[in-house]
Amino acid sequence: MEKWGYVRVSVNRVEQAAGWDDQISTLKKLGCSRMFFEEASTRGERPEFHRMLAEANQHAVGGDRVCLVAAKMDRAFRDLAAADEAITRPVNRDIIWLLPDLSPHPLDPSDPTQMLLVRMMGAVAQFERDRLAERRAYGIAKAKKEGKYRGRKPTARAKTPEVLALLQRGFRPDEIAKQLEIGRASVFRILRDQREQAG
Repeated sequence: MEKWGYVRVSVNRVEQAAGWDDQISTLKKLGCSRMFFEEASTRGERPEFHRMLAEANQHAVGGDRVCLVAAKMDRAFRDLAAADEAITRPVNRDIIWLLPDLSPHPLDPSDPTQMLLVRMMGAVAQFERDRLAERRAYGIAKAKKEGKYRGRKPTARAKTPEVLALLQRGFRPDEIAKQLEIGRASVFRILRDQREQAG
């Protein structure tokens, strides 16, 4: 059975280098033969996650199983509903998940004890994220009221001129992302914004 790893950070691998490196180290120790990397995934689409699922779907046929691995449950899934659906009701039964923060072994959807743990951990993680968002909203509202709120410092968008310059020179979006050390999603967002402004 092949193990494929999924590494995800919310902003980018430079600002979140410790988490990025830790995830890669964990996945290598677990024997992942392939890796999929996702940056700038706080709210937007996750093209690498969907590419991994699509390729696993094609690969896992005729009894060849693929075990998808993420260092932690919250790196793979954004909420409890997504985790529950992917683990207990997969499109392809030959795709299974290994989440070492829950179990050292691949998760078995037919094991009620494992699934109880998945749902409990997922519910706790969801609760923590919701509370964090609530506290952040209160803090922002207070800062705005006091005239201190400036918004989040732009990261990838600040590199718009460099992105456009590299595009003019014939670089592909993947190459631009690597050159400027930003996520592919950020490059596509910048290009989309430019098209909308031009149109």
